[in-house]
Amino acid sequence: MSADTTLDMGSDASRIVRQPRSISDWVGSACFAAFALLLPLTSGRAGLLLLPAMLHEIVVSVSFLIRGRAKRSLSGFGPRLAAYGATFVMPVFWWTARRWSPALVAETAVPTLKAVGSVLWLAGVLFVLWPLWYMRRSFSIEPAARDLVTAGPYRLARHPIYATQILMFSGFTLVHLTLVHGVVLIAWLAVLHLRVQYEERVLCAEYPEYELYRARVGAFGPWPRMHHTVPAH
Repeated sequence: MSADTTLDMGSDASRIVRQPRSISDWVGSACFAAFALLLPLTSGRAGLLLLPAMLHEIVVSVSFLIRGRAKRSLSGFGPRLAAYGATFVMPVFWWTARRWSPALVAETAVPTLKAVGSVLWLAGVLFVLWPLWYMRRSFSIEPAARDLVTAGPYRLARHPIYATQILMFSGFTLVHLTLVHGVVLIAWLAVLHLRVQYEERVLCAEYPEYELYRARVGAFGPWPRMHHTVPAH
C-alpha cells in the first residue's frame, strides 16, 4: 500500500478528488464492516485477540466511502486472489478452527513462546492505527494507485499496514502454536509477498519516483531492505 504525503506537483492534480460513491463502494463497505463485527463476536474468548485485526477491517470499510478514484489499477485473477487471500486467510482460518476444530489453534504450553507471541501481538496492536490513518483516503484492497504516501510510518516502511499484520498474526500464531497454524501462517506470508509485488507494479507504473522510494525504504521496516524485482508489466 502506498503512503500519505501527497506529492507536491504544484497543481490541483496532486489532490485526491472525492467522487460519488458507486454501488460497489457501498457493498464493499457493508461487507467489510459485517466481517469485522461478526468474526470476533462468534469466536469465543479468542475473539478478543482478533478485535485489533478486525479494527483494521472497520477502517477499510470506511475507506470505501472516502477514498479517491484510482489513477491506475491492476486487474486479473492473480492480483485479486493475492489481495483477498492476504486479507481473509488468517482470520477465516482462526474462526473456522475455533468453531469446528479447536485443537488446530490450541494454546501453546511453552511459556517462552507464549510470552514472545504476546509481545509481538501487542506491538502490532499498538501501531495498527498509525499507518491506517495516513492511508485512509488512498486505501485499496485490489492493487491500485490513488495517491503516493511517503510520510509518517511510510518513512520507515513501504508497507507498514502489512508490517503490523505480520506482528499480530505471528504473535497470535506463537501463542496458539500448532503445526497446521504454522503452515497457514507461512502460506499467508507467501500470499502477502505476491500482494506486495502486484501493488508495487502499479505504483512503479504510475509514479516514476517510486523506484527511488523503494531504494531507500524497506518493505516492512527500516531493515532489512527486502528488495525484490517487481513483476514485468
